[in-house]
Amino acid sequence: MTFDIGDVVRLKSGGPKMTILGTDGAPDVFACKWFDRNGRLNKDSFEARTIQAFIARPTLSDKPQN
Repeated sequence: MTFDIGDVVRLKSGGPKMTILGTDGAPDVFACKWFDRNGRLNKDSFEARTIQAFIARPTLSDKPQN
């Protein structure tokens, strides 16, 4: 899978939403930044096979009102 700079992803095993910064030394390794639960900014790199695109679930406020 390929990602673009600015894409929002999450580890397949769960965790916080992360933003793709770009590739990191290999075409299938992506540098990501995210905020942890304490508000600290973190950065690390992950293999493409360990992350997936984050898709927000619709909330009640997203539904059209009749």
